Amino acid sequence: YSDDHDLFLECNQTFNCGTIQGIGYPFWSPTLRPSYCGHHGFELICQQNQSPVITINTQRFHVLNVTRPPLMTIAPVDTWEDPCPQQFHNISLNHNLFDFAATIRNLTIFYGCPLEDDIPFQHRFNCGTTTSSGNTYAYYLDESLSRLHRSELTDCDTSIIVPVNQSEFDELWNEPDNIVGAWNKGFEVMYQKDMISCLACRNSGGVCGSNSSSLDFLCFCPDHPCSKSCVVSDDENFAQCFDAFSCGDIHNLMFPFSKDDRPQLCHQDGFVLSKCEDPQPIIHIGGNEYRLMYLNHSTFTMSIVRNDLWEQSCLPNPINITINDTFLTYPPTNRHLTLFYNCSNVPQRPIIFPCSPELLSFYADDLSERDTYRDFSSSCGTNIQVQVSQSSFDELQTERNEYMLEEWRFGFNVVYDFPAIFCERCDNLVENCFNLMNSSRYPVCKPGMLTFL
Repeated sequence: YSDDHDLFLECNQTFNCGTIQGIGYPFWSPTLRPSYCGHHGFELICQQNQSPVITINTQRFHVLNVTRPPLMTIAPVDTWEDPCPQQFHNISLNHNLFDFAATIRNLTIFYGCPLEDDIPFQHRFNCGTTTSSGNTYAYYLDESLSRLHRSELTDCDTSIIVPVNQSEFDELWNEPDNIVGAWNKGFEVMYQKDMISCLACRNSGGVCGSNSSSLDFLCFCPDHPCSKSCVVSDDENFAQCFDAFSCGDIHNLMFPFSKDDRPQLCHQDGFVLSKCEDPQPIIHIGGNEYRLMYLNHSTFTMSIVRNDLWEQSCLPNPINITINDTFLTYPPTNRHLTLFYNCSNVPQRPIIFPCSPELLSFYADDLSERDTYRDFSSSCGTNIQVQVSQSSFDELQTERNEYMLEEWRFGFNVVYDFPAIFCERCDNLVENCFNLMNSSRYPVCKPGMLTFL
């Protein structure tokens, strides 16, 4: 490394790469920003007036947007302006560094197919003679159409799965002949390498970077590098709320989460944890208890379970519970189940779970089923709706039986508005909330009369 202070100043600067301006950690470029100012998996190849290119799992992608950490928009180079590539690859990510955003939808593309009249013509395009069979037709289908027509496409040469953003997916169904336009707009991925550590570092007055040899995260302070954050005074300071702690099986917790032994300054209503001796600690939201199952620091999303449904689906007094908090929202990917309790009359082939020796209880797992089952609700003692995550919903759909329901946790996702929580607390401390990396998603709290940097 160069002089510590020079390094601090060097990595504190953003850089421009092709069409993208103001890029910071974890990105770097061989000619524009040293690798120790970023992370090795985020190298950008920059060409003037063109989109930067990043390599993920040996595949190259155009980077169309990196201005909203931790999200960026990428598009595969192989299919850029050409839906008929010479080589066919499913898109894969290095999930230690990236993950698909919740806003994407998958298209299955079938290549080298014979003409299929049963498939809507608007989902068809022509690839000339690029495939071995000589069949020139290609089809793009969403999940439901793919399941419906898969048996008709067994004579196709190959198929790949391509993600697109939800907005482009909807537009594609309105303008079905614009498949190239949908692909060229790319899809969103979350980059999650050390972003929470970077937030803690910046709020202690440091600059984010990495060790050139070990590739571990480093916080560059004005006078020396540190493994986590710069030294703060012993006085109560907001920066200490970003010292990581664990509770149960949930690790690397920091503000807005807290527990009893954390400084009072760090406590935030709705984010105080208890029963840390259990694998899944309790979080109290709006007077109700939930089990905290999982936390995604990059997307500010937590997976929680109603504590009353934790080990049982048969409740003595079933009630609907809705989270109503200024800082919490349900993501659009959540799904619903309706649980019907103690029914004397049930539809044909319901998924029943036993709660009473005389009466039956069952659940409906989608809107269409709930509409069908509504006629039976008058014969039931009560019914409640519970939210579930998309992945749990899919799992339950696959294993449709009462044993699955009894062993299953009714987990669902909740997004917490970290920037709003952070800046409200910062403002209450008579300090100023600043943006980090051109994004309100990673603010920095600085004293009103002083500056850390």
